[in-house]
Amino acid sequence: MSAGENKRTCLKDIMLRRYLRLGESHSLHEVMGFLTNKHFEESGIPFLVVIAEDGSFAGMLRPIAVFSALLEGVNPGEQEEKALLKAAPVNLSKTVGHIMDRNIPTLSPDDGLESAFRSIRESGSEVAAVLEDNRVIGLVTARLLFEKASLLTVGALTGGVIPPA
Repeated sequence: MSAGENKRTCLKDIMLRRYLRLGESHSLHEVMGFLTNKHFEESGIPFLVVIAEDGSFAGMLRPIAVFSALLEGVNPGEQEEKALLKAAPVNLSKTVGHIMDRNIPTLSPDDGLESAFRSIRESGSEVAAVLEDNRVIGLVTARLLFEKASLLTVGALTGGVIPPA
């Protein structure tokens, strides 16, 4: 490889290594506690990775699933806050395993950008889990891929010089 060529980017080089891990048996009540925790708020970690009892990757908990579960049994037209509080005891007892998304794309840490682009595009997901021995070691997001693609394409089109914003 000549000095001017770029080395192939592997996911292990760009993946996010910080994310919140939850178990399938955690209740929505516990999840809400995590989400209101000061450390979660400060770090802004938006991904909730669900781990099976054996430590393997089970899926992810999406915010929309939490909202949907909290609003279950709340009828349109009711006083929303009152109805939400009335439904809360039942809804907060639901487990992560019942509302999580099990259809998250998975990749290897040695996979390249092409695999990640394809997986995210084909799945319509915002995130893919990077696994090693069926355990999550990182996450690759659509935003992270967009940023990397922007640097690669703009850099290539401008001779490696990215114009100032």
